[in-house]
Amino acid sequence: MNLRRWAAAASVLLMAGAGTAVAAPAHAAPTASCYGASCEGKDPETYCGDDATSPVAGVQLGQAYLELRYSPSCRAAWARISRASYGNGQFTPFATVHRNSDGREYTCSVPRGATSCYTRMVNDINVTSFAKGEWDSGARTYNGRTSSY
Repeated sequence: MNLRRWAAAASVLLMAGAGTAVAAPAHAAPTASCYGASCEGKDPETYCGDDATSPVAGVQLGQAYLELRYSPSCRAAWARISRASYGNGQFTPFATVHRNSDGREYTCSVPRGATSCYTRMVNDINVTSFAKGEWDSGARTYNGRTSSY
């Protein structure tokens, strides 16, 4: 009988230990879950924002700021515009990422009440892309683009 209790207790401890040994910590940082072509059209903040950089100089569009963003772990690029608030009568600020090899583009528009947006991603393996955008101050419309990367 003692042997039976010991075996049951040992088996419960082994199962409990096995469950905790494979569980990931709740605070673990997400890793890239797409790469290259599998990132095409996906949300960069969901998939690739953890290691994003701005590999080329951003562009000032009046008060707004335009950037080309790039994730080395995902090998994907996207555009982001920030500080792009606007008032009545102004055009909606936007940013576009453009892949040079085939002209593929994704665009975002800054929603009313917000000051920034970012586009979906383009595959950036062995190709280059750039960001372009526009911001309207009410008195003047600014547009520009980054260098390619």
